[in-house]
Amino acid sequence: MGTSGTPEYRARRRAGEQQGRQRHEQTAVKRPRSEQAGPAPDGPERRSAATTCGWCSGPITPRQRGPIPKWCSATCRHWAWEQSRAASAGRTAVQVVERRVEIRVPLEPTRRDWPRLLGELAGQLDDGRVYDRDLPTLGRALDPVLRNYRRRARWSGAPDLP
Repeated sequence: MGTSGTPEYRARRRAGEQQGRQRHEQTAVKRPRSEQAGPAPDGPERRSAATTCGWCSGPITPRQRGPIPKWCSATCRHWAWEQSRAASAGRTAVQVVERRVEIRVPLEPTRRDWPRLLGELAGQLDDGRVYDRDLPTLGRALDPVLRNYRRRARWSGAPDLP
């Protein structure tokens, strides 16, 4: 029922296996394991070498078994993934957005601004947007303004107020 090939095939296979064993023994004799360059791929030296996180440089405690960790937490792993994903797309993970923000700075009113501002004050007084409780203070502030206006109007010939 099942044969493993012709006698010639079996002879070639046996000869190949013997040559492979001989090559393996020769390499073992030439360089013993202790003289090989570098540590064993999964030896204790490699496990103890991975002690800092690849993202935040925080400490990593390697486990006895399983894959050797590169990150200290899932958060660091996620940040590293985002960075590598953005780098592969040719972008940065964080985009800096620059924009100009205008901040209004109240300026001292000039002589050209006073008619508009006094007109606005008159409109707010007429509409009731100035509280009654603020009227005495406003009257005390307007009194010197009116007094000085009348004095200057007599001196310069400007129209007098009723």
